[in-house]
Amino acid sequence: MTAGDPRSRIPAYPGVERFVDALDRLVVQPRRNRGRVPVVLLTEGDGGHAGRQIVAGLRSRLRGRSEVLAPHAYVPEIPDGAPPLELFEQIATQLAQTMPPGTGQLRLPGYRLLHSVATVAAIGGTFEHRHRELRDHCYTDHRSWSRVDELLWWVGGHDQAGAGGTFELLWHFLAGPLFQKVPRWRFGVRASRRMLGGRRNPRWYAEWIRQQHGTPPTDFFRSALDLAPGGEARDPEQLDRVLMHALLADLDGAVRARLFRPWRRRRITRFVLLFEEAGPWDSRTQRFLRELRSAIEDLDCSSVLAVSAGARSLANRVPDFEASDLTHAGDRLALVEQWAARVPAGEPNGIVVPVREGPADNERAAYWLGLHPMLVVPSRRLGPGTETVAACTALVVALAATIVVLTGNSPTADSCAGGTFLGQGGHCVGVTEGKARFAKGPNEKQVGAVLDQIDQQNNVVYAAMKNLAPGRPHYRTVVYLGPLTGGNGDEDPVRGGTLPELRGIALAQQSINDLALNGGERVPLRILVANAGDLFADAPKVADSIVKLAGRDRSIVGVVGFGQSRLATYQAMRTLDAAGIPMVGTSGTADQLLQQGPHYYQTAPTDERAAKIMAAFVEHAAMVRQADGHDKQATRVELFADPTDPYSNSLATSFRTEYPAARTDVLLLSGSGTADVPGALAGTRYDTLAGVAQQVCDATAGSKQPVALVWAGRASQFMTFLDEYRMRSDACPRLSVLGGDDITNALLLGSPWSAFPALTLYHVSLGQAPALNEADAEARTYLAAYDARYGSDTSAFGRAMRQDGHPALAWDALRYLSKALDEAWSSTGKVDDRLDRTLVQAVLYQGLGGGGFNGATGHIDSHGANGGGRMTTDKLVSVLRAVPDGAPQTVLLCGAVTAADVRQTWGKDYPCQPAAAH
Repeated sequence: MTAGDPRSRIPAYPGVERFVDALDRLVVQPRRNRGRVPVVLLTEGDGGHAGRQIVAGLRSRLRGRSEVLAPHAYVPEIPDGAPPLELFEQIATQLAQTMPPGTGQLRLPGYRLLHSVATVAAIGGTFEHRHRELRDHCYTDHRSWSRVDELLWWVGGHDQAGAGGTFELLWHFLAGPLFQKVPRWRFGVRASRRMLGGRRNPRWYAEWIRQQHGTPPTDFFRSALDLAPGGEARDPEQLDRVLMHALLADLDGAVRARLFRPWRRRRITRFVLLFEEAGPWDSRTQRFLRELRSAIEDLDCSSVLAVSAGARSLANRVPDFEASDLTHAGDRLALVEQWAARVPAGEPNGIVVPVREGPADNERAAYWLGLHPMLVVPSRRLGPGTETVAACTALVVALAATIVVLTGNSPTADSCAGGTFLGQGGHCVGVTEGKARFAKGPNEKQVGAVLDQIDQQNNVVYAAMKNLAPGRPHYRTVVYLGPLTGGNGDEDPVRGGTLPELRGIALAQQSINDLALNGGERVPLRILVANAGDLFADAPKVADSIVKLAGRDRSIVGVVGFGQSRLATYQAMRTLDAAGIPMVGTSGTADQLLQQGPHYYQTAPTDERAAKIMAAFVEHAAMVRQADGHDKQATRVELFADPTDPYSNSLATSFRTEYPAARTDVLLLSGSGTADVPGALAGTRYDTLAGVAQQVCDATAGSKQPVALVWAGRASQFMTFLDEYRMRSDACPRLSVLGGDDITNALLLGSPWSAFPALTLYHVSLGQAPALNEADAEARTYLAAYDARYGSDTSAFGRAMRQDGHPALAWDALRYLSKALDEAWSSTGKVDDRLDRTLVQAVLYQGLGGGGFNGATGHIDSHGANGGGRMTTDKLVSVLRAVPDGAPQTVLLCGAVTAADVRQTWGKDYPCQPAAAH
């Protein structure tokens, strides 16, 4: 590579590619996902220059080949004796000069105003009028960079003796008040409003003055006298603090998009500050960096990224995260990017990175830099002028549409079709046929394909009803209730189990209708899908709409779903129960589900049963991987739970009851800000998953005995935990985990081993149809239907979905309700008008004939409320050992496979129920 090649600008130090890539992604991170970024401090040992070379290389990446890619300032070492504001002026000037094309001029009104105050030579006049003199001085500086105000001042003329003739003096007398005094007065009013704010919108400067004097300021220029030369607050650190806050506030405001300012919308990158030399503790740059770090945290500034080389003294007043090398720092910065706008409180605002010089022929780094020669910034196709015209056109169209809506016949109509309405997340929720406006998120196409399949089956049923023979039943309707909307970073349809459940519902509907439409003893089913919103947030209101719909449509005989055990789910169940609508659960497991009303019937085992089997597994299984590659039984357990989540708290509480307390540490996550559920488990609380990861690491590294982690939380929390744990992998190179059934969603989202490769993962499965292929005919039927529809998907996602328990549980739930419907139809004497949901509820409550049926997830005991409850007490539960690639290994199978095959032991005749907890 030649010296002029951008690929040679950053030297090939070990780990530099990961570090630079993390910085690049932070520079171009979208506005809505930004959080504050800690200041990066590069330290160099033995007098090396590695940090300076990296900073210089970063500058080259930001400058690009032909035009600047991101606004930045490159500050060389500030010599002793330099003016106190020289460093601020260098940064402000360079940022203004490096604004990329099409992003407009960078204006820093707050900083410029305070800079004028700090540099005023003298303020004359009496004490009562000194603030006016300061305002006049600041307005004079303001005119030097405001073309409009300078033009108005020129139009107002001059009043100095000898500056012009009689006509000019007369013109100034007439026009001066309008073109000079009024703009100057307006400048003073705007300055006070910008710096002080109002009672409802206080500004940082007003808070600073309040701390100095105890009373809020009424006029900016009166309070700014303290910062002028000779003022009471002319302390260098105080002046730095005020100027720093002004600069950061202006930079944050400069990246906020404005409707009719397309230049502002093109400011899509952060402002980057690069320092060649931080110097010792008492240097000018070090003092600036200290104020910068504190101000970023105080203002929660998200628009600035700062990197400094030559940090010779690390003694500071604020905490640092000390990285071991560039690779470690890159991982930490990648984690900061994932945090986005939700940076945990108390996180360090500085990252200290030791930079060691590596071999000049580091081929890996050179190859990587060759593929990534410079920063990649998204570009816009349209220019600012074209975008302005488009925005004006769109505004006119919007106004016309508003007038049409306001003058139309349906002034209350919204954008949601059919019986849907806008939910809390801005998506349409409620009941509808088809996939309209549902499944917005990363899995929209896959969910939409399943909804298309359900629509096709509904159309088949509609066609068959046109020529219905006498004595044949009309179709009945079942509503599936689940969260079909989410988004990136939210509980999307895969993560919440909705996509797998929908597949099981669609397959079961087709199987049921194939039998029903070819005979006269079964009832065909129509399926309606109800979107409960992300995390079931809108489930109560959706349940109200289902009740209203059922009042108009007597074909509705029940609801299936309720796959997430949440407080909103409970409220929706109570609403449906009060209306007398039968409900059959899919993958919901919390013990409290059955307490919501007698119209609910559970397909999945309860958390209490799953926890007993988990405790028995930990008691006997050799599940903890050792350094020599062998597995040993755990002698101690770290139990994680979220006390705000009903599912997590229910599972963890039951496990805590079954497993010896003396060998269990309970770790609780309490940083979400949500109140605990009633009866929350007691334990040690942590504000972040980083604290949980550190505790697990300390427990595993500090004990000579095998320690296992039992995860009773959600899959999304587990993936974040693994990211945190990886940061501590030097001290804790291995991890053995037993997770609840929600961990299966982590396997659908992606590979946990990509986050932590040395992971040994066991997890509970509530519907392991592949393991029942030989013992259960219904499991074979389900697998044949699944493979016929989805067998062509051989990707990792497709293989994980086939092994997942959610589709099989949904298949059994719909078959459960369908069997009750068929028995109700037989009891009517084949009189269609007598078949309604009240009769279906009576059959479910009394129990199905035959005492149950064999499902795809094992035997289902359906004796009814009077014959053993509304659940299967010995429901089949399995524990799988997951692997990065390939099918998981079934290591435990406990419960009723069929009515005649009930497994009471596993492994070497280990009991499925644990011994009494000690």
